[in-house]
Amino acid sequence: MRKKYLLTLLLAFFSYLSALAAVSIEEAKAKVKDYVENTLKLQSYGLLYAKNASTKIALMSDIEEISAPSNNWAFFVDKNPGQDWAHPCAYVFVSKSNGAISVKNSTLPPKNRAEWDAVNPQSTLKKAVKINSSDAVNPSGLINSGLFPNKNKTANNCYAVIISGGADKYNNYPRYWNNCSMVYQMLRNIYGYKRENIYTLIADGTDSAPDINLGSYDYPNVSLSSPLDLDGDGNDDINYAATKSDIATVFNTLRNKMTSSDELFIYTTDHGSSNGSICLWNERMLPTEFAAEVNKVDFVKNINIVMVQCYSGAHIPALTKAKRTIITAANSSESAWSTGGISGYGFFSKCWVEAMSGYNVSNGSTINADTDGDNAISMLESYKYAVSHDKAAVEGCWTTENGVQVLKYEHPQYWSNSCLGERQYLSGLLVDTKTLCCTLSSNALRKATSRITSTTKITRAKVDYQTYGNIILKSGFKVSDGAKFKGTILACRSSNTNSSLRSADIFDDFDYEEFEIDPEITEIDDAVSEVGGIEIYPNPTDGLLYINSSSTINKVIVADMTGKIIMDVNGGSDKVELDLSSNPKGIYVLKVISEDDSTVEKIVLE
Repeated sequence: MRKKYLLTLLLAFFSYLSALAAVSIEEAKAKVKDYVENTLKLQSYGLLYAKNASTKIALMSDIEEISAPSNNWAFFVDKNPGQDWAHPCAYVFVSKSNGAISVKNSTLPPKNRAEWDAVNPQSTLKKAVKINSSDAVNPSGLINSGLFPNKNKTANNCYAVIISGGADKYNNYPRYWNNCSMVYQMLRNIYGYKRENIYTLIADGTDSAPDINLGSYDYPNVSLSSPLDLDGDGNDDINYAATKSDIATVFNTLRNKMTSSDELFIYTTDHGSSNGSICLWNERMLPTEFAAEVNKVDFVKNINIVMVQCYSGAHIPALTKAKRTIITAANSSESAWSTGGISGYGFFSKCWVEAMSGYNVSNGSTINADTDGDNAISMLESYKYAVSHDKAAVEGCWTTENGVQVLKYEHPQYWSNSCLGERQYLSGLLVDTKTLCCTLSSNALRKATSRITSTTKITRAKVDYQTYGNIILKSGFKVSDGAKFKGTILACRSSNTNSSLRSADIFDDFDYEEFEIDPEITEIDDAVSEVGGIEIYPNPTDGLLYINSSSTINKVIVADMTGKIIMDVNGGSDKVELDLSSNPKGIYVLKVISEDDSTVEKIVLE
């Protein structure tokens, strides 16, 4: 009996010693903060701890999970709180028995944020304002309504799809709603899109349950239901949830509603995954899955696509098709950057909206992204403006890697089918052809897509015609003494998917080829049939080029991009065959003069 009593005392004593050695949650918090700041050397980070022990931690993806060691305190460290997901983060575990630290790196946050809480309200992040639902719909909370004046335009043939999933109610940040509000207000007020032609798929749609996390790492569980009114006019604008089924419903509807004369604009925001998938509402959609939905409306006139989520560049290969232009905030292997807080927004998204709208979202001042002076903003112009004003692309954002502060940049991407993005606007395509006449005595630039036909008399002026196809100078066209005419054959910028902003200064020098008529020439009295008068093929060519005309060809001139004439051939019949194979591959300018017609065209030698 005495031995049994002594054994009981010993067990109790060792239990007491074990209890003394156990690491409390407060001690664990201190250890993790010390590890984050002195080992990882993070200066700005988000830090949460798990309120309840678990051997498995579900991640935002709904697919991946982290295995947690038993008898440990669990912590979550966001290494780059200014980036959208996915981006570097870590799960740190502190042994409750001896305080040993173990770490598992990840790129995704925990799924159920309600199971986690702030380590310390005085974290190194800027402290967010704790607000309630009534504050959130106030202009002092989410982004203001009335961002743009109403231009009183009507775009009957223009449709739009706006998608923001947010992943779940813990990771759906106010900036995604703000991004959608900016785009929606621009489409309605600046471009005149009809309300019924804009399909908005945001978070949980019209469900009244909380779906926006308004807090920060100081207050991680402050939320509200997304306001359904995106422009403050008192009408609900959110139609659908950002789910695969609702996306399919919308594109099925558009397939039955749109025609070949209609135009479509698609905008996506929120989180993206490293495999390129868009984080929808509690699910993800791969680039191939999203492209399959977009392909349902391939018959429309053209499609503009802007995607600003992380890894958005991964969608370009799946979406590249004729009649499309695609702009993304990030390339296929990086996160996108945003500002935090209730009135936050994506850096690139805000700059792109400002370029397209002509107004600074923050202060209402005017912005001019119209570099070619045609009084409209093309998709390429909007991209060029946004990429040169995007803080995350130009200045970079500081983060920490292996204990060292480094600058990280966004690398926005652009892809367009041929020249489409240079003549593609949210209000439609640039007019395809122009017929110019009469007398012109002041300096002017005239631009068209495929053809300019002119009988203009130019006096005392410098005039430039620009087109992606050919310039036809008909009988009556005349350049008087003292005047100057330049015909410019534009070449396309179709892609920058292999380039980054650091080497993108070429955008400041528009890529084109010139064919300039000698200013001493005072009259050009050649004409060309507007349709089929002169036929040139194949183009591009690997060397042989065939020219057919409905009348006798008098002369054929080929010049390189420096203006040097490399071939000057006299005709004499209605057919001419040229062999360019001995010349370097590149772009050349061809001028054909017949008895009746004259044309200038760009030739690509492959």
